[in-house]
Amino acid sequence: MNKIKILIIGLCFVILTSFSSENLPKEFIDLLNRSEMTFNQPEGYLETPKVENQQMNYEYAIINHNKDFEIRYAIRPLDELIKNYNEQKENGTSGNSNLHPNKFHVPTFHAVIFNVSGGKFSKINEFTPEAIKKEFNADWGAMAMVEVGKEFGQNYKYCFIITIHKDNVGDAYCFYLTNTQEGFTKNLQAPFHSLRFK
Repeated sequence: MNKIKILIIGLCFVILTSFSSENLPKEFIDLLNRSEMTFNQPEGYLETPKVENQQMNYEYAIINHNKDFEIRYAIRPLDELIKNYNEQKENGTSGNSNLHPNKFHVPTFHAVIFNVSGGKFSKINEFTPEAIKKEFNADWGAMAMVEVGKEFGQNYKYCFIITIHKDNVGDAYCFYLTNTQEGFTKNLQAPFHSLRFK
């Protein structure tokens, strides 16, 4: 009987300590929950302090020092925006120019690229509807690569950005930072699906 009890306690300990969400900042966990997202920290990556900057706010960052590769995550739930939109619509104060929050993701991604690059535009490549659904359980997604602006990039030269959008739920941005374009080829695959919609 004691052996079974010890085994059960041991299993509970392994399960409890395997959850990486215990180490995540509360703000990040709250945004994950509000946006119905999951996050799995890739192996070999550790949390790194956020860089205060005026180009792009984000909530969490991880780094692999051995690979000179950093990833920053920004999550934008749509719940409050949709609530405000619906209230304005009911009160007749929305006007004709207000767009539903589900229509913001494309122009917002262009603005994010412009800000992160320090004022340059870049071509975006959209995922196919089938691919974005399969890879991230999202309704829309796109990617772009830029030479990163100094304030956001600090000591990095390149930033590969992926955005994903789920209707009525949220938007998220993943910023992959490195100093060589080959760094993306070598390091992007492992953390690619670390953030996705449930």
